[in-house]
Amino acid sequence: MKNKKIVLSLVLLICICLTGVLLLKDFFTTQTGGNHRNITDAESFYNADAEIIQALGQMKNSQEKATVITHSNSGQRVIALTFDGLTDRTIVQQILDLLKKYHAKATFFVDGVQTAEDPQIVVNIKNAGQQVENYTLSGMVKMENLPMDRLVKDFCRAQKIVQVTTDKGPNLLKCNDTNYTDQLLQAAKACGFKSVVKSDAFLNVKQINSLHVAADNFVGNIRPGSIISVKLKTNIEPIINEQGKTDLKPAIDKQPGLKELPKQEDLGEKEIVDAVEKLLIALEKANYTTVYVENFSKNNITQELMKTTLNDVKEVNDSSFLVNAASLVKEQIKSLFSCRTAYAAENIDSNAQEIKTILTTESALSYTFGGLSNEGVVNDVLERLNRLGIKATFFVTETEMKKYPETVRKIIENGHEIGIAIRPKNEETFDKIRENITRCRKMLEEQFGVTTNLIKQPSGIVADTTKEAVSTLKCKLIGQSMNVVQTKHKDYTSADQVLSEIFRKSMISLARGQILYFRMDYYTNDQLVGNLMEIIKQRKVDNIAYAKSYDNPASNPANDSQYMIKPVGEILNNTKFIYQYPVDLKNVPVRLRNDGAELNIDQHNFLSEASKRYIGNKDVTYEDRMLGFSKMEIRRLDKSGFIHTEDNVIFLTFDDWGTDAAINKLLYVLRKHNVKATFFVLTNNVLNNPNLLRAIAMAGHDIGDHSDKHKPMVIRDEKTGKQVETQGKEEYVRELATSYQKLRAVTGDVIIDGKPALTRFFRPPTLAISKMGLESLFETGYEYIICGSCSTGDYDAKNVSQLLKTIEDGVYTQNGEVRKGAMLVCHMSDNATYTAMALDILLTANEAKADSDPSKFKVGRLSDYLPDGYSQMEQKKSLQLNSHDKV
Repeated sequence: MKNKKIVLSLVLLICICLTGVLLLKDFFTTQTGGNHRNITDAESFYNADAEIIQALGQMKNSQEKATVITHSNSGQRVIALTFDGLTDRTIVQQILDLLKKYHAKATFFVDGVQTAEDPQIVVNIKNAGQQVENYTLSGMVKMENLPMDRLVKDFCRAQKIVQVTTDKGPNLLKCNDTNYTDQLLQAAKACGFKSVVKSDAFLNVKQINSLHVAADNFVGNIRPGSIISVKLKTNIEPIINEQGKTDLKPAIDKQPGLKELPKQEDLGEKEIVDAVEKLLIALEKANYTTVYVENFSKNNITQELMKTTLNDVKEVNDSSFLVNAASLVKEQIKSLFSCRTAYAAENIDSNAQEIKTILTTESALSYTFGGLSNEGVVNDVLERLNRLGIKATFFVTETEMKKYPETVRKIIENGHEIGIAIRPKNEETFDKIRENITRCRKMLEEQFGVTTNLIKQPSGIVADTTKEAVSTLKCKLIGQSMNVVQTKHKDYTSADQVLSEIFRKSMISLARGQILYFRMDYYTNDQLVGNLMEIIKQRKVDNIAYAKSYDNPASNPANDSQYMIKPVGEILNNTKFIYQYPVDLKNVPVRLRNDGAELNIDQHNFLSEASKRYIGNKDVTYEDRMLGFSKMEIRRLDKSGFIHTEDNVIFLTFDDWGTDAAINKLLYVLRKHNVKATFFVLTNNVLNNPNLLRAIAMAGHDIGDHSDKHKPMVIRDEKTGKQVETQGKEEYVRELATSYQKLRAVTGDVIIDGKPALTRFFRPPTLAISKMGLESLFETGYEYIICGSCSTGDYDAKNVSQLLKTIEDGVYTQNGEVRKGAMLVCHMSDNATYTAMALDILLTANEAKADSDPSKFKVGRLSDYLPDGYSQMEQKKSLQLNSHDKV
């Protein structure tokens, strides 16, 4: 009888739980949009008239209000982090990188206006796994003073823009410096928002950056469960014509124990990003976990539901069996809720992602085309491609294959690659998309004799279901690095007009692995597509080659510096050049895998180790670019910049970073003369073009570090004239670690002749050093701090002759002898215009000399001459290490 009661009680419990789950399913399930993927006309897709009418109607029939989410009372050490408004895409990406680095979750409240202006920012946020919610149309303050109809219009329009961009209708609304009145909460509910969010504290960026302990103090003053917000956009005041009302002050949200923070001013990229990183570090130190702000609402409800369930269990029976059963139900409920709040993108295999830039070191990029309805344009494009010797990829739809079969055959006969273009309908299912692709592939094979695994969605945000469908068919989803066609260019008449607007001044050239997309059925001018593809090749591709009167790819078959334009599939199938990013740490040598090498340097042996590992420069002295050392200590540091060797060897080194147009020329000249160099890379923008960095390493050159932001360790204060440090030790250690991790993520697994391309070498920006800086470098694992014997100043050279004279003075003595171990400090930036040519002349002249000529030198690789045990202040020992022949 007792067992029977237990069984009946258990059945009753399960029924209660299942009933509760079913009844509350809609309440806990995040509603998704998914209706507006294919954006072809921004105005029509952002039109929210229907939604506004529906919301106004609902307000007349219902007084229901949105709930207010504030802090959580769960007692757990959790923080909800929000970013309010949008700012520059680069800044947002840096913040996303920091969130990933510190394993943090955040909710981005994005305003409709800026989302419409640059939807890719919001797409990047979603793809990074962070949540996107609504920050109204323009991020106004004092919105409680707006009339009801204006509130509804603002909320609905913002909601529509974000929904179109993300395929997901936000459930949360945030209005800063606004009182959540009953009227506002009713408007929010009518517009589809379940809750509005009220912050507990706003991050004061200037305050956080002012002191090293400011972030710790800030975090120490907040209570668990707080909502911390970072304003990325300055709020704007609404214009309200109400007589007799002046100086309306925004409501200030206060919480016990929290100080009211001063209003934040417009801030620069550096300040915002630095403050966010300091906050994340402080939260990590304080053992806080970050959660999405919606979890505060859901967790409270979930906990209440589970509490009720457990109480029911206790009343039925106190047996351990039932407690275990309740625990199981509890986990199932928790699993259900967490499943509903996850983005589908988080579970998508990496193979399902859209390929916008091909990860390759091949000197090639792709032209892709779509739109076959204008036969004249297609014929013009094909004629020009043939004349230029370019093979491209054409993406065709099912309709185009049926309607223009002869055009498709003409493309194939001209030797071009065919891919499939799809345009999924609103809310099209996974199965339907998969069937469409399968049908198109079959038609292409049966009617045109072509097989393809390349799929493209030409317009709109690619939905997760589309990515999954493409992946399950073992196909590749192709996007583009640059969409040449923009809506505002429809009636432009010249390629120059378009070119000036799609290429920024800093975009001197295109890059390896990039995919360009041209639409052939859009422009009013039928010649514009053909003119564009030609002018882009001429100005942004051909300029990458090393083309001199004495050595030009057009006349010298051995000159392989020209970038080729190839079909997407051909580049993807050339697996010799394809690589994985980020590299698998398992393939990185152990010595490079850890963030800090085992140097065992402390305050007792710091000076002796620094004297061994610092290779200086004659111009860096106690009075200039050197701080923290006594004059006695400086005497123990190298000032020559020469490597100890008895060989007639010199070293070529290159600092900073540049475009393919600058760096490819250097790589060709070095390859032409079969010499290896060391590239000290400035990493701030390097991940925008990882293919180029990877290509440098694969060519056999050493990869060294030149910092992330190019902040010198020491500068001279303009007011006092004294030398000062530019950043604190904690900040500097973080920058060094970040910079190294970027290099490792791209090149850490590259092994050339049995040796890693990545080194633990560091070149200080402006060659300036401080005692604190060297301590930080050693703590972060860097083994040698390397300046050099000759600063060429190539970025300021007036002409080739001037630069060549400077280089020769660095290589030879006045008697014409080789300066053994000389190290030239050159640059790979785009303003070092004459460097490649000057080195070509120098190396060509050197090769012409007889091997017996004592003025003939060889070029060494630093890693070959800085073996373990090398000491800059122990010449005899180092000469013994370097006495054997170097390759």
